[in-house]
This record gives sequence, C-alpha cells and structure tokens, in this order.
Amino acid sequence: MAFNVSGLVNYTNEQQSELLVKALFGSKTASVMQSAGQVQPGIKSSSKLALVGSTVFFQADGCGYNPSGTTTLTQRAITVGAVKVEETLCPKSLEAKWMQTQIAPGSATALPFEEQFGAEKAAVISEQIEIAMWQGDTASGDPNINRFDGFVKVISGASPTLGNSAPTTFTSITVSNVDDILDQIYGVLPARVATKTDLVCFVGVDVFKLMLVNLKNANLFHYTPEAAVNMEMVYPGTNMRIIAVGGLNGTNKIVAGSLSNFFVGTDLANEEEQYKFWYSEDNDEVRFRASFKYGVQVAYPAEIVYFTL
Repeated sequence: MAFNVSGLVNYTNEQQSELLVKALFGSKTASVMQSAGQVQPGIKSSSKLALVGSTVFFQADGCGYNPSGTTTLTQRAITVGAVKVEETLCPKSLEAKWMQTQIAPGSATALPFEEQFGAEKAAVISEQIEIAMWQGDTASGDPNINRFDGFVKVISGASPTLGNSAPTTFTSITVSNVDDILDQIYGVLPARVATKTDLVCFVGVDVFKLMLVNLKNANLFHYTPEAAVNMEMVYPGTNMRIIAVGGLNGTNKIVAGSLSNFFVGTDLANEEEQYKFWYSEDNDEVRFRASFKYGVQVAYPAEIVYFTL
C-alpha cells in the first residue's frame, strides 16, 4: 500500500515542476552535471552530441595560398531510457492508526503529510537515479538499473585510458594504497586533459573516506574541514577535484576527466514527464506516478581515465 491525498493533488499541481527537478537532479552526480551546464534537454529517444575536431599546420608566411589541416565532424549518441514509478495508496488504511487524527472527517480521500510524502518520493527517486547514472546497464536483469546504460558501461566499452595497468596493477583499494592509486590516475591523464580547469575525479563515498584517512595518517591536512561534509576536495598537489558520488559505492571503480566531457540527457519539461498524485474515484484510492527520460554519455572516451580492479 501507499499514500496520497486529495489535497496532494492541489499540492502537486503547484509544486510538480519543483519535485520533478529535485528527483532528476537532486543526486550528487546529477547536481554536479546540472551546475556545470552538462544537461542536454529535449531528448525523447536518442540525440547526437555534435563533436568538432581539427588539426592546423604552421607555414612560412609569404605570397600564395596553401591550404592544410582538417576539420573533423563526429557524433556520439545519448540514448535515454523511459522510466516510470507508480504506487497506489489507500487513505482508509490509516483510519485505525495513529494518523487518524490527521485525516479530515468524512470519506478518506486525502492523507496528511502530503508534502513530506512528495519530498520523500523525490529523494528516493534521486538516489536510484544516482546509482543508475553510474551502474546502469540495459542488459542487466535489475529493473532499477536496466533502463539506460550508465557511465561505467559507456566508458568501459569505448577504449578509455586505463588507470589500473601501468606502472602498477592494483588488486584492492585500501587506506594504505589509495594515494598511490590516485597518483597513478593523475599521472596517466592525457596532458591536454590534465591542464583543464574543470578536471574531476569521481570516486565512491567509500573510496573518498579511505582517501581522507590516508591524508590524515600522513599528516597531510591539506584540505578544508568542509571536505568531509561536501564530500569533495582538490587532491593535494594537483588541480584534480575529487568528488564522492553514491553511484560508485562498492564498485571499486574510479573515473577521471574533464567535467565538460560528461553529459546527461533528459526530455525535461515535456508533457510526458510527470510527478503526479491524484485521487481515483473509480478505484477509491490515491495514486502516484513519476515518469521521465534519462541517459548519460561522454564525448571523448580516450580522454577519460577509467580505473577498475
């Protein structure tokens, strides 16, 4: 069983857009992408990232025209998965419980705490999106992560720069070696990527905690107290911002690259994307539905360092 209220319908009409945005972009990874302007809206099924690359050749200046160099146009597709979440709530099931004092007299067609319920749904959907953004796999049998391919599958299948091969191949991530792992990841970054001002390294919260302990044990307190609160910091001696994301928890995978190389695709603001509560007179119950489209992609896989055990 689930919950909702007739008053929830009014509440949802007023806050539907806000709740949808919280659900789609409330997670750490999604909020980072949104803040960086890496969200591609208006995608109903698949859309192409138009990529431009070029080469130039310096020539001795003089009379005449000698064309050289090339401009290459390529594409990578963001394919979004259509997702919906539905739940049926029976207000009358609360009449014999402690919440009976919060139910309006008469027929139980509305529930108390509708705002809190809506916020909880947004939070849980956001958490699940966070996991799917990294671990999503359309070939998986898990319905929570098989709606679209996440960054791990997209990157690992597209020839990235490997972070766990040379000079050292690691078999575990521990307090004692996490600094060596991060140093190696930074070291194998392509030179043109290492100079980017938006260089980031995504790790699981579990790996981030190991890193903090490692730094403290080494008496390298080169981070602000907010690092443990915001779960992100610039790795000492580098320009690489370490960002802890829940979607990589327990995976032993680390991904580094320019933030502008990562993209999120969604339909967003389309009539098909809904976050809705309503009372069904036919079924005498309150119903909830969230529907949206979501997907991820990277523009240049070779410019991303992918670490996995």
